[in-house]
Amino acid sequence: MAPLGFSCMKALLATGLLLLWLAPATLLEAHQPQPVLFVEPGDSVNITCVMDETLDGKHTLWYQRVRGEWPRLIHSCFQEAQGEFSCEYTKGRAVLHIAAARPDHIGLYLCACISGSKLLFGNGTALIVGDSWRAQSWVRVLAPHGSPSDPPGLVCAVGNASGPVLVSWPGGPRPQQVLGLGGSTEPLISPAGIAGGTGGLCEVRFNASGPPVRRSVELHGAKGEHEPGHRGDQGTGHMGSPPLPHQLLRGG
Repeated sequence: MAPLGFSCMKALLATGLLLLWLAPATLLEAHQPQPVLFVEPGDSVNITCVMDETLDGKHTLWYQRVRGEWPRLIHSCFQEAQGEFSCEYTKGRAVLHIAAARPDHIGLYLCACISGSKLLFGNGTALIVGDSWRAQSWVRVLAPHGSPSDPPGLVCAVGNASGPVLVSWPGGPRPQQVLGLGGSTEPLISPAGIAGGTGGLCEVRFNASGPPVRRSVELHGAKGEHEPGHRGDQGTGHMGSPPLPHQLLRGG
């Protein structure tokens, strides 16, 4: 008989749940109320999974997914604490504890509650450890090439980040989005869709304590990039602005 973790892994892959990144909780029967967690290295971490009150949190499995790899089973709540991971549970609830966060803990955490012969998966919690900002980091709001008479579909570009970032478009229809989970050497791109009345404001959060970087572009006569500015509202240094591919920039 295959180990429980192996069977659960096959079920996870077969049902395509890798695509349910931060999916609405109404699609699932287990809910993780913390879509994103920013912590500093060494901090303790609590990741919560809420399920129906008829279910016992003791029967919850926890998976970690990092970029480019399949999810792996890291802890089962019905087992004793295993090294850095432990679990606290009651009826309808389970909490994964990480004793001291490290950069290699960055990833997407999925709870899966055993209910009879089924696994009920949560929507996922993205854990970001440390500061992804560095001196060469930059953020730009771009209007892709198209007809000047069409409303621009803006994108927010983030470059030279040392780790994952959280991107949001305040006032717009697009939800917050984690980019670069596990690190990336390429610019990270978050499309806003048709900007409409959002004002083209993009916010990028790099860490747990600092203010987000805010960038926008004037929609009238937009050229697709902003003037180099400062990090956050208070500013902590100039941001680099290397050239970007011409196909991303709106023709003047």
